[in-house]
Amino acid sequence: MPLFIRTLLLACLLSGSLAAHALPPMLEVDEAAVLLAEEHLQALDIRAPEAYQAGHLPGAISAPYGRWRGPAHNPGQLLDPAAFESLVRELGLTPEQQLLVYATGEDETDFGAAARVYWTLKYLGFQQVSLLNGGYHYWQQQQQVELHANLLPPSQSVVNLQASLAIQTDELLDKISAGQSSVQLLDARPPSFFDGTMKAPTASTGGTIAGARNLPFPQWFRPGETRVRPAAEIRQLVQQQKLTGAEETLSFCNTGHWAATNWFVLSELAGLSNVRLYPGSMTEWTQSPQALPMDNAPTRWQQIQTKFKQLAD
Repeated sequence: MPLFIRTLLLACLLSGSLAAHALPPMLEVDEAAVLLAEEHLQALDIRAPEAYQAGHLPGAISAPYGRWRGPAHNPGQLLDPAAFESLVRELGLTPEQQLLVYATGEDETDFGAAARVYWTLKYLGFQQVSLLNGGYHYWQQQQQVELHANLLPPSQSVVNLQASLAIQTDELLDKISAGQSSVQLLDARPPSFFDGTMKAPTASTGGTIAGARNLPFPQWFRPGETRVRPAAEIRQLVQQQKLTGAEETLSFCNTGHWAATNWFVLSELAGLSNVRLYPGSMTEWTQSPQALPMDNAPTRWQQIQTKFKQLAD
């Protein structure tokens, strides 16, 4: 469908009774520009505060990514529900708003920040959320930016946790131990992390969770761009990689950042049902006091060799 026709349809839907659930999970810059001009969207800028101050989407409020994340030793860890509720109230967010989340759009990894905040809002019970494809990078190339800061009046929103969107360590361990063939466990990281030759600083060892399949997140982006491929291409890739047969799909990475990209693409664009995110991912899995099952974990000697190589580099 041509972009201008799709944009017109979106505007028409928002002006009618279908507005509450009309918008798709991903909006292109031209579409978002029309809807922002009509005040149908509330933009959330999750970039650093100094980036927001230098220019942002019209009407956007500053909601830096770090405020949605856990502690330094386990960034993917979910905040306490009361802390999340305090955050959305301070920002002035309500379930009635149609939210547009965007990050810098500077690289493929950056998209994971927007996807993780999108997932978090869904987890908190906010149903009307979209992402800006390409982020601020593509917006500023095509549209005017705003310089003055925006604040919304505090809200009284109550979070309504959608627990089924997340899986935690104990439940994941139970599924692995039971050998559930109906579950596909997908590692969103590049192959070097999956095969154990690299590891995140917050993970205590390299390798991957036992039984996982590697599904690197960069494949979902248009070649040479930081925009996600059209949904039709996404669905074709999903079919080609035989990802549609599982009853349940579990996505993880190092800290639930790259994994949020896989979750968004598989759940929101490809339309797979029962896709869940492991927020703490490899960091939480490997930091567990209990030795949890792993694949591709390097030997002690291999870990020493890798450490020396890193020091030499």
